[in-house]
Amino acid sequence: MNIEVEAISNEIIKPSYPTPKNLERYKLSLLDQSSPKFYNPLVFYYTKKNTTTIINPAIILKRSLSAILTHYYPLAGRLEKHGQFIHCNDEGVPFVETQVNGRLSHVMSNPIAQELDIFCPLISRHDESDDAHQILFAAQLNMFECGGIAVGISFSDKIADALSWMKFVKTWALMARGGTTTMLPKSLHPEFVSSILFPPRPQSMIEAKTCVMKKGIITKIFVFNGFAIEALRAMYSDKENNIRPSRVETLSTFIISRFEAALSAATEVAKPKKERVYTILHTVNLHPRMNPPLAENSFGNFLVFAGTHIPASSINGEASITNGIVKKIREAIKKVNKEYLDKLQKGEEDEQLSMIEQSSKNIEKSGAAWNFDKIIAFFDTNDGDGIEAYVSLKEEDMAKFEADKQLRKFVTPNYYSRNNINSNL
Repeated sequence: MNIEVEAISNEIIKPSYPTPKNLERYKLSLLDQSSPKFYNPLVFYYTKKNTTTIINPAIILKRSLSAILTHYYPLAGRLEKHGQFIHCNDEGVPFVETQVNGRLSHVMSNPIAQELDIFCPLISRHDESDDAHQILFAAQLNMFECGGIAVGISFSDKIADALSWMKFVKTWALMARGGTTTMLPKSLHPEFVSSILFPPRPQSMIEAKTCVMKKGIITKIFVFNGFAIEALRAMYSDKENNIRPSRVETLSTFIISRFEAALSAATEVAKPKKERVYTILHTVNLHPRMNPPLAENSFGNFLVFAGTHIPASSINGEASITNGIVKKIREAIKKVNKEYLDKLQKGEEDEQLSMIEQSSKNIEKSGAAWNFDKIIAFFDTNDGDGIEAYVSLKEEDMAKFEADKQLRKFVTPNYYSRNNINSNL
């Protein structure tokens, strides 16, 4: 990408009004306790509009951020050293302004996932210290030579899931467009109910320390358009019973099967003595599964993992929905039912929870409870038809994976340069 970013301003944005004394201690829930300390990056791109109106995006963003922090007061606090609660002390949110020595079109036409972190303020995926993750949210305004901007945010998994964070971002955007008033419709007020629904335990079910993205891991974006996804869904469908896999089930199955095929082809001469066993974890949204369903503006961690073990020998890229990966994924997700949620709310041990805990210990015995070398994240493309797959693998594995002919058959090449649109990261 060959773009440099220079910080020109660093500020701390505090809530417009101080947090009341009775709200100074925000208790983490069981799911918060079990979440790793990890900053997720997200970047929003905005091209310059042809208008005579002079707009200062920095002023608008900072004022509206200060206003929304009055409602989302825990975000302006600091995580307690042992990760049990948040000091809602209004210390504030870091806000960085940068100048980028390039044009926004250069980034949009050829986004390199591995390099887009430069547009986000908190990059500490390899930092395992407790102090490094006390800040829960930060924002960065990146100004390009062409007048376009990119707003990068870093948000902590320790207090909320991605769905909650996106609701926060949408509300922040609404306040930025509407002015700096701190007034919000009641329907947009966040509900902090996670610790009530999932009471914390003295010691979390997973000894979650800092989530570490292993060094030597690279991330690449693979775009599947709507036609490719539908073709794959047809390939995995159970035509006899008229059952079709979802888009996520389809791409999960396809990517995993092509990864295993690429790895097997490369190691065909010297086969491993012990068969590879994949532990596949899918996030499951609890909002609609709760009784009653959670309000849309509930803020916190309301995602759990549905996990399954799959031996490499059972992975078949052409398997139908009635067997293979798709079936096992569905079976794992079905286990997130009323009985499962009852156990979770009572803090009882559960088969799924035990498997995830054991998997996290086996992934890497390096002192960190979560240490990943294979991650897949899905985002809808801007047109809503396709899906961007962000795949993180070891560098040597990535070379084998992206060379797979069957994978390349379904991936859309040069998607961004041809469509001149944003990537999600």
